[in-house]
Amino acid sequence: MPHLVWLLLVMTPSAGDMLSVEMGGSPPVPELYQLDLDSVVLSDSSIALLQERLLQWYLEEGYPFASAGLYLSSPGTLAVNAVPGRRALLEEVRISGMPGTRPEVFVRLLPMKPGDPYSREAVEEWVSRLENLSFVGSVGQTRLLLGRLGNLVLEQDLEKGSSGYFSASMDWQGDYLEGMGEVLFLNLAGTARELEITGRTTEWGGFNAYLRYREPWIFGIPLSLQLELSQDTPESAWVNREGSLTGIWSFGGIELMGGAGLWRGYPPDGDEERYDFGLAGISYSTRRRVSQGFRGLVLEMEGRTGNRTGGDSTGILTMAEMTVRYDRYSGPLGYGGSLLAGGVMQGDWFTGLLQRLGGQSTLRGYPEDAFRGVRYAVARPEVSLGETETRVYVFTDLAAVLTDGDETRYPAGAGAGIRGRSGAFKADAAVGFPLGEGVGSARVYLRLTASM
Repeated sequence: MPHLVWLLLVMTPSAGDMLSVEMGGSPPVPELYQLDLDSVVLSDSSIALLQERLLQWYLEEGYPFASAGLYLSSPGTLAVNAVPGRRALLEEVRISGMPGTRPEVFVRLLPMKPGDPYSREAVEEWVSRLENLSFVGSVGQTRLLLGRLGNLVLEQDLEKGSSGYFSASMDWQGDYLEGMGEVLFLNLAGTARELEITGRTTEWGGFNAYLRYREPWIFGIPLSLQLELSQDTPESAWVNREGSLTGIWSFGGIELMGGAGLWRGYPPDGDEERYDFGLAGISYSTRRRVSQGFRGLVLEMEGRTGNRTGGDSTGILTMAEMTVRYDRYSGPLGYGGSLLAGGVMQGDWFTGLLQRLGGQSTLRGYPEDAFRGVRYAVARPEVSLGETETRVYVFTDLAAVLTDGDETRYPAGAGAGIRGRSGAFKADAAVGFPLGEGVGSARVYLRLTASM
């Protein structure tokens, strides 16, 4: 392993005096601040720390055989003459702490491969990518070891996070009851594949279903393919079906997507309605887990345009939607919320294509699908209190909706709830009511989640 030969000449000032450091030798040569040192004094501990930081810097730059000579070139001046030695190659990558997940899931994110010259910048980028994996709880220590072939072995500690969850939710008021179940796999069979299946009952006896499958790293590059299929029953004897295939390019916390899809509507009193579209979108996330939950920003935008046919007419229809979520904590106080906006940008629409608003995920206090929005905006601010993930919160959902009857509505709901976690289980219970109707019209929301 690295070694250092240093010599202090007899021409020394008094012990404890501040020394001026002159860094020299064969490049690369670090500056003193790159060693996380503000100053060096004449003492065994200070100079030993300098030599330790110097050799560690060379090791992280890929020079495990660096050496240096230290001597007093004049009273008060410490000269450092560094010799980096041979630059090492990456010999091997080892992952610890993620049993059940294939190592190549993590190794393929590293922008260098065994046999390439070792790069500190590549490792820093790799660690950032690992932190963005939803099924990794935390990224631990990164270590460099000398391998059997005289090159560097990169060893990374990871802490397992949630690989998905099962959840069930309920929306209840008087005789009205709706239920939903969802299962999400974020690391299917240890391959980083994603699978999401959702089912929801409706008050008129219908059943809404949604399936999403994502295959990561197509062709050995950060390109994913995502398949989405859905069916919903907006009213009795009315069925809509949709399918889409999307390519997603990921880098850092950003994802760019593009694809195509088709939608078919079967209203009870009309002919088949068709919408064939292309889609494009972007998502950006700085979300990180903290002791109170999640902190950071999530931004998602998507646009669709294509040909609609039905009702003895045809034309181009363009639609867009945006979702923003932000959460922040200051001591026990948490604040944030979400913003939903979108609708029809151009063309004539089918009623079954319009965004339906109402319920726990869009407009609390109102029943599911209470409004159909040609264009809409919903602000959902929230304030919470708690030292951990167990928190009480209050919320207000404020909306502006242009309905399919060409009427602008301004529904608003408010309420309070409590959410918390115990081990692998999480619960969220809330009560919401329309501000114009009072607490007598309150609805009860309950969601139970079990992490995998």
